[in-house]
Amino acid sequence: MPDREKIFYEIDPHNRLIAKKTGRSSGVKRFRKVLDGRFKIDKDNSFTYHIKKSSNIDIPQQVKLSGNYSLNKDHNLVFTLNKWNNQVVGNRLIIKGQLLDAKDDELSFSAGTRDVAGNKKVYILKLNGSWKADKYNRLSFEVTKESAAEDNLILQGAWCVNDNNQIIYTYGKESLLTFKGYWAIFEKYKITYVLNKQINSGFDFQIGLLKPTKRGIEYKISIGANPKAKTLVLLGQWRINEKLGLLFEAPYEGKKIKSISFGANFKLSAKDTLELKLKNNKGRDIGASLKLSRNILKGAGEAFIKALKEGKGVSLSAGAGFRW
Repeated sequence: MPDREKIFYEIDPHNRLIAKKTGRSSGVKRFRKVLDGRFKIDKDNSFTYHIKKSSNIDIPQQVKLSGNYSLNKDHNLVFTLNKWNNQVVGNRLIIKGQLLDAKDDELSFSAGTRDVAGNKKVYILKLNGSWKADKYNRLSFEVTKESAAEDNLILQGAWCVNDNNQIIYTYGKESLLTFKGYWAIFEKYKITYVLNKQINSGFDFQIGLLKPTKRGIEYKISIGANPKAKTLVLLGQWRINEKLGLLFEAPYEGKKIKSISFGANFKLSAKDTLELKLKNNKGRDIGASLKLSRNILKGAGEAFIKALKEGKGVSLSAGAGFRW
């Protein structure tokens, strides 16, 4: 085959690769071959098609492809070929399947195929990378490849928070992805869902003002390019800890508790209600206020109120507790 001759690739309804050999300039189809095999994604996110043994000496055992990953509106994995080797630039290979699972460093898909004998098989494709939120607060998986270029696979739909304070992404009638992480609040107008600190995998969401309530934390958020703002709630309990300061204790799967610590400016009302303006762990205002009654603040919280009533100078810092 001359080096200058291009091969046009596409995928048949059974996720098998089809190769079409064309003349460089004439565009006349020279052959069209359905290649019996399956796609594979390596640990470095390289994309290849592995072909079953063939007696045809013109057909290799694997076809290496170069391009960019994305998702279409139906959540199928799309690979768009770039200008490399004898590929036709711009070819879009759409692997029909289903989003299977989301981990802190991985996004997996199931793909079905059928061989020449008619046998049906399902296999799994896994991409490695990390999660981010885009400027529209959508969930995005960032794929790094050999060239160090990054591809972003954006989940176009909305997400919500379940009773275990986990992010849930739902699409179709029954399909969903569950993200296992925990919430943190570091800045004003931003809330973070941490998946893996070591690889910086997680979501930084842009939000309206936080609204602490007795049952948890409420915040307004817009998701998508043309969204309507909605209210999401993190469930949990507030308490004051003598060593750690003001804590929001949120329950997660398996009855695990994860705490967010705050500092605060405060004053005590006539009815023994503590009014607090919250600060992050660096002492910066996060634009949220909270009122807590004496009934809620048991133990160390009651000691904190008692100290205030006695006129003692009391400070409340995130991670450092209170002292007088």
